[in-house]
Amino acid sequence: MGIFINMIISKSVTREEWEKVYEETLLLVKKFPFAEKRKIKIHDVDTICLVPTEERETTYRWNREKTQIGWNTVGDYTYMRTAENYYLPRNLVGDNKVEPEAGDAIFGALPAYLPYDWNDEKFNHVYQEWGAKTQGEPYHMYLLAIACLIEARLGTKAFTYGDITRGQCKKAVEIANEYLESPIEMPDRCDVKRFLKRVSQLPLSENEQLDVFEKFYLGTKDAAFGAYIRQSFSNEAIEAFWKQEFAGYKLGTIGFNDCFYNYMLWGFDLERLCGYVSFQDGEGNLKYDIFIKCVMDAKFHLVDKNCEDALKIDQEEEHPYGIWTLMAQFAFSGAKNKKVNRYIPIKEIRSALNAGIGDKCNVDEIIDAYLAKEAEQMKINIMDEDVSDEDFDMAIRQDPADAFHQVMEKTRENGLEKLEKYDINDYDDMIFYEKGDTMRPVLMKSLGGSRKFLDTALEEEEFSELMEEDSRRRCEWLIEQNRYFLMRDKDWEKIFADIEENKESFGRYYPLFRVRIESDGLMDMSIALLINDDLYAYSKELAEQEEE
Repeated sequence: MGIFINMIISKSVTREEWEKVYEETLLLVKKFPFAEKRKIKIHDVDTICLVPTEERETTYRWNREKTQIGWNTVGDYTYMRTAENYYLPRNLVGDNKVEPEAGDAIFGALPAYLPYDWNDEKFNHVYQEWGAKTQGEPYHMYLLAIACLIEARLGTKAFTYGDITRGQCKKAVEIANEYLESPIEMPDRCDVKRFLKRVSQLPLSENEQLDVFEKFYLGTKDAAFGAYIRQSFSNEAIEAFWKQEFAGYKLGTIGFNDCFYNYMLWGFDLERLCGYVSFQDGEGNLKYDIFIKCVMDAKFHLVDKNCEDALKIDQEEEHPYGIWTLMAQFAFSGAKNKKVNRYIPIKEIRSALNAGIGDKCNVDEIIDAYLAKEAEQMKINIMDEDVSDEDFDMAIRQDPADAFHQVMEKTRENGLEKLEKYDINDYDDMIFYEKGDTMRPVLMKSLGGSRKFLDTALEEEEFSELMEEDSRRRCEWLIEQNRYFLMRDKDWEKIFADIEENKESFGRYYPLFRVRIESDGLMDMSIALLINDDLYAYSKELAEQEEE
C-alpha cells in the first residue's frame, strides 16, 4: 500500500522531442527543493546524506560498465521527508528506437485499471518511466509539476496517473508556471472535453473508450459528469458499461455499494438498474430486501441530508493525501456515507422499484417497514458532554457515517484551534522553532523530558573515552553509529565544524546517536535537536524546569 505517481512515455517520442522537454525539467529541478541521497566526503569523512538534486552521470550494471545521465530524487531538501527514488534519464530515446505507430501513452496504463493482459503486445510500446511511491511527502507536488510539464509538451506521447487529484494537478501547474517561459495547462484528463477528445481517438471500441474515459477522468464525478456520459456515448455502450460494472459485485458488498453510489449519483435510471443487478447472495439466495434497503439507505427521499463523506478523496483538494488516508478508508469502511446527493420523491422510488422487481417481492411493504423504523430514530450529537453510552452506541448503529462525521469535525475544529494558538503544533514543526515561539504543552513536556534523559548519556564511559580522542575520530564515530538520521550535507557540515571548533559541543550530539528511536515523532524531535540551535537551548530550559 502506498501513494504513487506513475508516468508513461510512448515509444513514438523522438530523441529531439525528449531532450527538449528534458532540458525544461532541469530548469525546474534547479528551482525545486529536490534532494538525492549520496555518499560524499564532509570534513574528509565519508557521509551518507541528502544533497540538492542535480544532473549526474552514473554507472550501473554489475561491473559498472554502463553509464547513464539524468537526475534523481528521493525527497525534499527543506523538510528532509523522503520516500522512494524517482529517476529521469536524459538519453531515454536511443538511436533508431522510435516507433512512430506506438500510439497514445495511455495504453501503457490500461492494464492497471481495466481487465487487459499486461503481456498483450499493444500495451508494451511505452517507457514505464515513473511508478514509485512518494507516500504523499512534500516532493510529491514537485514531481507532479514535472510530470505535468512533460505531458503538456509531449501531448498524447505522455500520460501521468496514480494517487493524484485534479486539485493537485492544478496546484502543480501553478508551481511549474512560476518558472517556465512558456506556461503549461493541466493534463488532458483534468478537462472533461479535452480528455473525451483524446479518448475518442484511441483505436478501441466505443465500449472500451467509455471504460477508459470513466476510469481515468480526473475530476469531480457528479450528476454533471453522468449527464456528459449520456450526451457523449450511445445507449448501447452505456448499458454494456453498467452491466459489466455490476456483474463483478455481489449484492451488499463494498464494491457493489460503490458501484450503486456512482450509478445513482450520476443520474442514471433506478428502474433500469434493476436489470443490471444480480439479486443472489453468495449462497444463491435471492435478496431483494437487501437491494431495497440499499436504495433507501441512500436517502433519495429526503431533500435535506448530509452527503459529506470524510473518507472520500476530494478531487479538488490540492494537498497530497498520505498512506494514512488509504488505511483509514480500509479501517473505517463501515463508516462510509451511503447517502447520495440526489432527490427522488418516495412515490417515484416506489414506482421504479415496483416496475423493476415488483413481481419478485412486496416492494411497498419493505419500504413501509424501512420508513417506520427511520421515523423512530433520534438525532444524537455524540460530541455532547452529556451524551450517555447508550445514546452513543445508538447513534453509531443508526448512522455510522454521521457519527464518524461528527468525530472528524470535532477533531478538525480542535486541530484548527491549536494551529491558531501555538507556533509549534507537532514534532515535525520543531525543526523550524525560533526563539520565542509558542509550543503545545504536551510537546514542551516531551521535549524537556527527552532532554533530561539524553543528558544522562554523558555519564557513560564511552563518552569520556571519545572526549580523549581527536575531533575527526568523534565525527567518524557519529557516522559509524548513525542508524536513523538522513540529514542534509549542510547539517553534517555544521555538526562537524561545531565538533572541530568546540570540543564540548560533542555532548550535544553523542546522546542522540545512543538512543533507540521507535516513533516518527521522536525522529523529528531528534533531528531538530541536532540541527536547530534555538530548540536545543530551549530544551535545556524545559529540562531545568522539570527538575524544579
